[in-house]
Amino acid sequence: MYTLFTLTKSAIKMFVRNKQSLFFALFMPTVIMTIFGFIGFDRIPKVPVGIVVSNPTPATQQFIDQLSQISAFTVTRGSEADQRTALQKGDRSVVLLVPDALLPDPQAKTPPQKQTITALTNVSQPQQVQTTLSILTQILDKTTLSIARAPELFDLKTEQVNSRDVKYIDFLLPGIVAMAVMQMSIFSVAFVFADYKEKGVLKRLIATPMRPYQFVTANVVTRLLMALAQAAILIAIGVLGFHSHVLGSYWLVLLLAMLGGVMFLGLGFVISGIAKTVESVPALANLIAFPMLFLSGVFFPVDAMPAWLGHVVQYLPLTYFANAMREVMANGSGFSVIAKDVYWMIGWAVALIILANFTFGFEEKRV
Repeated sequence: MYTLFTLTKSAIKMFVRNKQSLFFALFMPTVIMTIFGFIGFDRIPKVPVGIVVSNPTPATQQFIDQLSQISAFTVTRGSEADQRTALQKGDRSVVLLVPDALLPDPQAKTPPQKQTITALTNVSQPQQVQTTLSILTQILDKTTLSIARAPELFDLKTEQVNSRDVKYIDFLLPGIVAMAVMQMSIFSVAFVFADYKEKGVLKRLIATPMRPYQFVTANVVTRLLMALAQAAILIAIGVLGFHSHVLGSYWLVLLLAMLGGVMFLGLGFVISGIAKTVESVPALANLIAFPMLFLSGVFFPVDAMPAWLGHVVQYLPLTYFANAMREVMANGSGFSVIAKDVYWMIGWAVALIILANFTFGFEEKRV
């Protein structure tokens, strides 16, 4: 036990002094979370609307001002030539050609003449166009009823209901934690042990009184402690820096971080066992880890993917890890909700550890 404790303490010191390991463990996940956190994918984009009008009447100007105050629009006035050019460049979704006397003078005694608003639409932005035309139609209908002095037959009653404000950072943070644990577990183990094996360090360790399993266990314990530290630091940054929320049990989050670390440590040992040289580790590790970063629901929901792709990526180990983290942190779920994900993570961990026993050795790669 004393030997294992001493080896673990030494392994921790080596890990902390390794700048490359710290980069993958903390710096890069923090930078990614900061970039995506400030982008704010949960903010609704405004629809760019152009308005062409020469000398509007006061009533028409009031109508244009009403359009400009709609929060869903970014209204820009200009000449027809300039607005058409902006529309062709994709800088406008809709351009409205508004008659100067669109709305009649309220003091006029003659009946109003029917006016026409021409909407130039961007065919490449059908959703924004539909939103703009729908809102415009509602405003025109309401204006028509007001001019005709039709009685109001309906009243809209609104009632506010307290609900949780779910932001993109609340979705992102659990995925970043899972991603960070995966990268640290895979790359730190694969690089270090492949380097030790290539230099013959592992082979020479067999000749010492130390048992091989003690050396491996010390490094595993070190990286599991680092996984816990990663999760704690990234969650603290998310909560304090981006006002994210952790609704579930912190103990369950740390337990998932440990289980995820065990799962991907097994994958790291598999890669280090397969790699013939240290130079081949990045290719193998990125070939496996890089697709999971974008296909496992770390940055975007898996539901947004095509159905055929969703059926494939749902079985990836990082998918179960990120889903379980998100259920606990963002939704406050307990073990009963994430049981399926946990069982799959355990299954992946067992399978990868068994595979690592066949591929990993303390000597150079056997032919």
